Amino acid sequence: MYTLNFPNGNVQTYPSLSDLQRAARELGGEAKLINTQQKIYVFVPKK
Repeated sequence: MYTLNFPNGNVQTYPSLSDLQRAARELGGEAKLINTQQKIYVFVPKK
């Protein structure tokens, strides 16, 4: 599982990296890896 953390404190999990990246793009940003072992990403909105 891949975890995406949002600036507002919400957390979403996804079954694959491609699902996580697609969701981040659809929300107008991108996912940045912060923990490789636990597969944790943070959402970074596009400016």
